[in-house]
Amino acid sequence: MVAFAPAAAAEEITIVGTGDGTVILKSIGDAFKLQNPDVEVNIPKSIGSGGGVKAVGSDKYLLGRVARNIKDKEKHFGLSYVPYAKIPVSIIVNESVNVDGLTSRQVVDIFSGKITNWSEVGGKDAKIRVVRREDGDSSLKVLKKSFPGFKDITITESAKTATSTPENFEIIEKKPYTIGFGPNDVAVHSSVKCLKIDGKGPMDSEYPSIGTMGLIFKDANRRGYIDGFINFSTSEAAHNAIRSAGGLPVN
Repeated sequence: MVAFAPAAAAEEITIVGTGDGTVILKSIGDAFKLQNPDVEVNIPKSIGSGGGVKAVGSDKYLLGRVARNIKDKEKHFGLSYVPYAKIPVSIIVNESVNVDGLTSRQVVDIFSGKITNWSEVGGKDAKIRVVRREDGDSSLKVLKKSFPGFKDITITESAKTATSTPENFEIIEKKPYTIGFGPNDVAVHSSVKCLKIDGKGPMDSEYPSIGTMGLIFKDANRRGYIDGFINFSTSEAAHNAIRSAGGLPVN
């Protein structure tokens, strides 16, 4: 009888935090695994950027993912931050919408409720259904910070609020004539249509709304495969993975 020694357990890197950028981070993880086949990169369900900060800050996890900078009130955790990708916040619609692009002014007027029918922007005679995210959502913050005119409006009260990225895309995929917004890496892998804004697509450098994704960690824990993954996330190999997943590398 021949006995085989059990295979060594694979190393695991678990990265907790925001629901934004998960497609990109999984793509980076797959590229990292090609060079490090004995390492598994685990991207668990979203607990939000704030949840990631708390989890890493309390030493429950070694590595986190955030869609924003570390806030002043979180600095007592002593975390370091490394940006690795930029993600356009795409304006997305259900595939029933026969409009391929809008002006930034039209987008603002739709979300504020001034424009209520697709025929007003060259589409079918159909009521526009607006889907928004909850206050505090990373994509909404990006729009308010960088999309022309968005910070000056109150989103229409008729909008349906989605409280997670998966719910957001599920609603827009299923409900005809809906419009919403969300991270481009999820959008390009979903059954929605990404609109051009002022003639620019989400992957164009002049697209008006782009957020930055980052990794967070304690310097004392930056060693071994954790250090290797952080370094890899800004490498040329990672840049290729980021682009293929719908994001833009951080220069």
